[in-house]
Amino acid sequence: MSDITYINKNLLMEGQLESKDGQVVIAGNFKGNIVARSVVIEPTALFNGNINAEHLKVEGKVDGDITADLLEVSNSGVIDGKLKTNSLSVDTGCLLYTSPSPRDRQKSRMPSSA
Repeated sequence: MSDITYINKNLLMEGQLESKDGQVVIAGNFKGNIVARSVVIEPTALFNGNINAEHLKVEGKVDGDITADLLEVSNSGVIDGKLKTNSLSVDTGCLLYTSPSPRDRQKSRMPSSA
């Protein structure tokens, strides 16, 4: 069973949050950085800072840089910042003010022509 850290919609938190084996759910305001296995930014959330996660679902507003293996952005999601991800899923209606780029760039392996 994984641990869940929940920041409810009436809270304002600042600082560094690490939960490498658990899930973090933000419904309120958070200013700082998060490192976690899984992060959910709920529709009522305002997040200002950087997020590093294996899986990130954005339903609220994120102002900051994101590094995630899998990034999902719902129709209510707003992201303003740099994205580094291997897999991106976006719903119609979301807002992205960013330039997505692969998390780990690799040289393309195109066959050479002879």
